[in-house]
Amino acid sequence: MAFDYGSINLGIKNPFKKEGLINTIGGVLVAFIGVYLLVQAASSVKQDILAGWVFALFGLGILVSGIWTLSGGVSAMLRYFVGRNHPTSLAKNFSESQSQTSAQEANYVAYQGSELTEMLMGRKNTTFVEPQGIIARLLHSLVPRLTFMPYMIRNQAQYLFAAWVKTALIFVVYALVAFVTLAGFAGEIGQTIFPVYSVFVVLHLLKTWLGAGRFMATQREVEKGVDGLSVLDVAKTIAAAIVIPTLIGLGLQWLFVLLGISSDKVQSSVHDWLNLHPLWFMLMTLVGGALVTAVNILLLKKRLAFGDAVAEVSELRENWQESIHPNEIFINLDNLVMANRRYQEAPNRVYKMLEPALNEQVDGKGSFRGEMTQEVQPRIHSMDLGKAYDQIRLCSVIIGRVLFIVAALVTVWLAYSVIDAYHAAQTASDANARHAAAQVWNVLGKEHVSGLIQLIVSGLLLRAFAHILVKTGHLFYAEMLFESNLIYIKVEGTFSESKISTGTGINDSTRSENVLVRSSITPWVIVSRIISSTFASTGMRNLEYPRYILEMHKNEAELASIKHDMRAFLKDRESIASITSERDLHNASQIHEINQQTRSMQANSNANSALDNEQLGKAAGYLERSQSSDPE
Repeated sequence: MAFDYGSINLGIKNPFKKEGLINTIGGVLVAFIGVYLLVQAASSVKQDILAGWVFALFGLGILVSGIWTLSGGVSAMLRYFVGRNHPTSLAKNFSESQSQTSAQEANYVAYQGSELTEMLMGRKNTTFVEPQGIIARLLHSLVPRLTFMPYMIRNQAQYLFAAWVKTALIFVVYALVAFVTLAGFAGEIGQTIFPVYSVFVVLHLLKTWLGAGRFMATQREVEKGVDGLSVLDVAKTIAAAIVIPTLIGLGLQWLFVLLGISSDKVQSSVHDWLNLHPLWFMLMTLVGGALVTAVNILLLKKRLAFGDAVAEVSELRENWQESIHPNEIFINLDNLVMANRRYQEAPNRVYKMLEPALNEQVDGKGSFRGEMTQEVQPRIHSMDLGKAYDQIRLCSVIIGRVLFIVAALVTVWLAYSVIDAYHAAQTASDANARHAAAQVWNVLGKEHVSGLIQLIVSGLLLRAFAHILVKTGHLFYAEMLFESNLIYIKVEGTFSESKISTGTGINDSTRSENVLVRSSITPWVIVSRIISSTFASTGMRNLEYPRYILEMHKNEAELASIKHDMRAFLKDRESIASITSERDLHNASQIHEINQQTRSMQANSNANSALDNEQLGKAAGYLERSQSSDPE
């Protein structure tokens, strides 16, 4: 995601400073070892070109490894760029202010928007999936709380447990092969092929633990399940351990008889070339595996004790009768109620857009419906697991880097051994030019090949366990917990229209006519305070990892606050239009005065008309009396 700068800090700090310092020191020491070999190459190339090239190649490889570690350590200690858009959203974010960010993080979201709604309404957490395979089920049965850990921690525990199961199976098969070959079931050649099989056992152990370290790397596309051994695979392996050596032994014995090759000669050659002391490597594997397992168990024990995998929500379901248009309800929800819940003024994560549906029917009646799902900007949730936890993960990184340095020293030893083998072969060929090839073959086989193989296997085993320890420390440094409110609101109801008029007195000329919408509102509000987990990294994509919900808690205070905001808006509504402008009030007062003057004039006119009628009546009576009194 792009770095969206904001002046308000979200409080996310760099968790890798201590680890980066250890890696920087380790990278410098390894780089110095590589420089030492390059100096040796420069000083010896004039006397021995091949020795110079051997030193140069080994030194260059060690130097590149040291510089790579050094650069990673320095990068981990630099400023940690966290923008307003971090961490990753739970699902696709439909917020208009986060359209670009939503497109960039689309590949790393862990849920669908409908899945979040289903989790809230169903009081369930779909993050936790059932383990697959007998190894995973066995581990989760032994450690039940492991099911409620983030996938990376679960996977690491399962890969490590699977490595031990495979190691135990290898030793069981090795014991069966020893019984079959040394007891004579594979014929006379059995004792000859057993050292060869011991080499394959050592290589299989090396492959197993190299694989365990490789899969422990933090992944952006997290696996929700780990492949393991099935019961059928175990049965096939044990059966093959009994049948295959027998068939190989009998087949080789028949072939040697057919070709006239002495079994004693073959056994002598095998002893010379494959004198590897496999029991030493097996013991080394057990010690290294016990070390990395002890570190993981201590860290995992501390982590398992932290947190509570509950799935609870706070819920509101009521019915309100209010005089308000349905569209006003949804406008208030989106622009006021939810906007007021922002954290550090960061926009809420919108996982389901509020798209209200208004179904108008005849006679001003109808129904309405709308729903939305939003998450308030997540804030960092402190994860204080104690001083011992911090010391163990730091020791894990330190021991891992020390083993990498030891592996580099073994590589230096290997470089000198390669040069010694070359010189021995050259001396043997010069001493007996006629049988140079045979002499070189005998010298390398009896004195040098086994030693070179032992150094190679030892170095790879050291790197395998070092890789596991470093990745273990990094994984437990990288986890970050966030706390936020996940809110789901659905509003349904019906409405009807009616008209209301005010100021319609007989003598008034100013009145207000309004269309009143009476709504029956049924809100359904679900609030959950969630604890989510993600993993950090270094570089430009430091927090672009899926974020998974681990805990869902009730939040009655937030639910009461949402209800209060909604009710306060509904109760403060005005249904009757009124005059608020000073000029309109002045104009209305003038009209009122004119009305008063008009009514006064009409009253005076009526009074004058009545007086005139009375005077006319009196005059008419006087005339009638006058006419009746006159003589003819």
